[in-house]
Amino acid sequence: MKGPIGFGRVVNIVMNIILGLCMSLVMLTAAGVPLLPEIVIEAWFASFCIGYAFGDIIPVASWGPALCAKLNLRGGIGFYLINSVILGVYFGTIISFGNMLINNLPTLGWAAVFGSFVASWPLVALSAVVLVIIFLWLAQKIAKAISGFDPAAAAREAH
Repeated sequence: MKGPIGFGRVVNIVMNIILGLCMSLVMLTAAGVPLLPEIVIEAWFASFCIGYAFGDIIPVASWGPALCAKLNLRGGIGFYLINSVILGVYFGTIISFGNMLINNLPTLGWAAVFGSFVASWPLVALSAVVLVIIFLWLAQKIAKAISGFDPAAAAREAH
């Protein structure tokens, strides 16, 4: 897990551990589900697997920097916030829809999947954005330590 690819993977793992747990708690609480350990663990595991897989398959980490480049933002709080909003909305949407699919399709059908998703999406997406704003720096710091890659230094060297 070295270099830029390792950096991305570690950020993806750390963020989905955090997002998976916190978003599971938000979704379960909003649905009125009791927070029993086995329910929380199952919800966290599903959330982590969904988030990690879609974070690894889809190059979402490049969307924020690409938008910021078009807006001539080269770092700072504006860059961080735009990147966090994009990541939060993406992961909130993917994790929420995936969980609604897993939990509702087998017993309640597609109407319940879409109805539950639409009803919960604003709260889940907002929660995910807040979580990314709070924890992305930590995930990046951990990833830098593990991978040995510093994206800020690489960007300075490129210019």
